[in-house]
Amino acid sequence: MSSIEENAARRMALISDDGDLVSMAKGAIASSEVMEFIALEKNLKDVGAEIRDLGADALIIDVDASKVEDFEQLQKIKRMAGGNCAIIVITDNFTPAAARVLFQLKVSDFLVKPVQTSDLVRATNNIFKKPGEDTQIDPQFLSFMPASGGVGSTSMALEAAQILHKYGSGMGRTTCMVDLNFQQGSCAEYLDIEPRFDISEIENAPERLDRQLLDVMLSKYSNGLSVIAAPNQPNEMRSFKAALVVKLLDLVSAYFDYVVIDLPRMWFPWTETVIRGSNRLFIVADMTVPSVRHAKRLLEAVEPKAGKQVNAKILVNRMDYRANATGLNAKDVEEALGDTYAGGIPNNYRLVRDAVDRGVSLEEIEADNNVTRELRRIILATDAEEEVKTDKLQELLAVGRNIFRKKPA
Repeated sequence: MSSIEENAARRMALISDDGDLVSMAKGAIASSEVMEFIALEKNLKDVGAEIRDLGADALIIDVDASKVEDFEQLQKIKRMAGGNCAIIVITDNFTPAAARVLFQLKVSDFLVKPVQTSDLVRATNNIFKKPGEDTQIDPQFLSFMPASGGVGSTSMALEAAQILHKYGSGMGRTTCMVDLNFQQGSCAEYLDIEPRFDISEIENAPERLDRQLLDVMLSKYSNGLSVIAAPNQPNEMRSFKAALVVKLLDLVSAYFDYVVIDLPRMWFPWTETVIRGSNRLFIVADMTVPSVRHAKRLLEAVEPKAGKQVNAKILVNRMDYRANATGLNAKDVEEALGDTYAGGIPNNYRLVRDAVDRGVSLEEIEADNNVTRELRRIILATDAEEEVKTDKLQELLAVGRNIFRKKPA
């Protein structure tokens, strides 16, 4: 994948007569002080010498791969744009023959329709990387789901987000906490911030959700952690369209490297979609026999739906490691869960309660506390391994890339 040399201001242009693609791109790639985005809303065959005057650093070109004349026109445009202009090709008729031509033309990247917002943003970000910089990684989705009520799943999800935010900041990576409990979510309350995700604005038109609207609806914790949370609506127990949740997570994944999701206990029509799109799923239980049993049953129900691409484990909160002759011991829990056991979080109820009451993270009260320390070990232990996995939201693109990498016959 080619890179573009650093300039004071960059110019990117899209060439397409696909109204949906143009609308999505305008919402995903906003002009700013460092980049100007232009949409040439015309068919590829109608593009001519204006490319020379455009002076673009990068072009996104919508190509019909079933038409030889489109590839001929692509070659002409590439010559007119100059050798320093990066080319991203978008097509909906992808074949091995098309891959061979794109390889010969040395395009910077390609995307297969239907194009996800996250794919487009990552492709454009990667071509603007400075020489030597790593390309943008696929986002990592970590979902937390309670096995039963009151197990502390929200606290675990929030602390995981804080850990990833601190860990990723040093590498230039960003983290977003997403509260999908739209009716009775607690993430904003736990951090003492205003929930700003107004579902009524986009409920009936998810396609309206773009980068600008997302920025308006994002809440920020004092350390910079981004949070998406809706105001509580305890009197409304209803579901929302799966398209809304998918659009939200697709857009979030375009701009954040780590996405931590707090799932509600109730199963909604979109819950399976979220689970299948997660890299890691933590079913949270506490150290009681009923909760551990609930967790095992829930995991057994989830695994066939999630498939092997999701690393699903049980996280046991409030673990008591003291020997208890008359009750449940830590060893009993570990033996009962076997390979499904992700780890145990020490019981430090006072610390967690104080953090929730004060609306701060655990480390702000006690820097080297045992809860954060153990959760950090669990969350970061396989970070490098998880980064190389492609999540289900990128499956279509991954298939295209595999074809592209195959040696021509």
